[in-house]
Amino acid sequence: MRLGKILLITGNPGKAEELRLLLPGASLEHRPLDLVEIQSLLPQEIGHAKALEALSKLSEEDHTTYDAVLTDDTSLSFDALGGFPGSLIKYCLDALGTDGLVALLSGKSNTAKAGCCLSLGLTATGEVVQFEGILEGRIQASSGTSGFGWDPIFYPEGYDQSFAGMGTPQKQAISHRSLAAADLLKWLGEPGS
Repeated sequence: MRLGKILLITGNPGKAEELRLLLPGASLEHRPLDLVEIQSLLPQEIGHAKALEALSKLSEEDHTTYDAVLTDDTSLSFDALGGFPGSLIKYCLDALGTDGLVALLSGKSNTAKAGCCLSLGLTATGEVVQFEGILEGRIQASSGTSGFGWDPIFYPEGYDQSFAGMGTPQKQAISHRSLAAADLLKWLGEPGS
């Protein structure tokens, strides 16, 4: 399904830049918009609610300019903690920092899953279509200087470097966000996806 312009709704410039790189064939514009983020461990529930709210907040002009809105919800689920913090990672990172998150797993298994849920709200119908990517890995001491958020402590399975240590091109090739973006590109019918 081909779409014209897509409005990415995020206040995180790191996410916006990554999605611009991951969706090269899409006509993507970025704008922050204050949205209520419901509290749930499921990024799908959060993304669905945010996409619907974003659609409802678009002006009449925006409804004719954009074919869809796009939201990005990430999760970082620790296996030893039953999937916590999951979608609450942003708040836990703000409260504890990366070192505090690592300390939560002291003496426990450090396996984790990074998740991304892209929610595409279609302006013509109000329908929300979701695309997910999940990447297995582990939580370890902070290393690396690139990326953002919890990138310094997440080490993808099979790699000795954190997301922050491997740099943007390598992260882009394997990340949870790249997996979700690849599914979105397939749905859009973009060449080479």
